[in-house]
Amino acid sequence: MKTITKTAAVALAAGTMIAATPASASIFEYEMTNGDVLTINTLTNSGTMKGANIDASFKGDFSGFTGGAKPSFMTTLTELTGTRNVGNRVGLTPTNCRNGSSNCHPYMLKSNGKGKFNLWSWWGSPVGAGDYVTKADNYRIVDVPAPGMLGLFGLALVALGLGRRRRKVAAQ
Repeated sequence: MKTITKTAAVALAAGTMIAATPASASIFEYEMTNGDVLTINTLTNSGTMKGANIDASFKGDFSGFTGGAKPSFMTTLTELTGTRNVGNRVGLTPTNCRNGSSNCHPYMLKSNGKGKFNLWSWWGSPVGAGDYVTKADNYRIVDVPAPGMLGLFGLALVALGLGRRRRKVAAQ
């Protein structure tokens, strides 16, 4: 009976290790020279730009975003919400057309590979500002743990508990 239990435990552990793949998703944070913080989450395909003059959230395809201090990328955003302040105009919201005209473009987030980021939108109705451009000063990655690794950790805790219980029963 003990051999069957040990074999089953080893098979379960091996299966869990095979299923455990490292997470490729990460959260990338950029501190800008103006104090803003840009966050890109490749797991949820979303991000934020927060600072004294902007509080925006967005969604888009960031699956290919690899980060780096000065990334070069461009993605069309499927959603852009929030507000921006420009001078005495407070709370401007994003719009993709300038003053209801045919001068329209999709929301985008772009970086030129030189540390500049451009949150591409018109802001306000009537439009009070154009694209929001900032420059990265500092960058860091916040890794997201892989679900498989969390499963392995849980399995290890269960195995330790069972081993302790077995030793306790054997000692009686």
